[in-house]
Amino acid sequence: MAKESIAKENPVIDALRKLKEEEAELLLKLKPVQEAIGALEKIVDKTTKKVKPASGSKDGTGENQGAEENALESVTDAQ
Repeated sequence: MAKESIAKENPVIDALRKLKEEEAELLLKLKPVQEAIGALEKIVDKTTKKVKPASGSKDGTGENQGAEENALESVTDAQ
């Protein structure tokens, strides 16, 4: 019983509990965003695979990869 009363009165434990609840809410919001990013990455992968054989030049594919990496970095930084 002493532990229960200490846990209810301790502001650190209360703050920890609130932070864990916020973390759970954020993870629920983050999951759809991660799924969308994964789907978009698959689309980009498919289009780059189609573009590579058709282009035939090394410079063109390098530019596509650089743009793709920059786009992915900006999405990652935004999170």
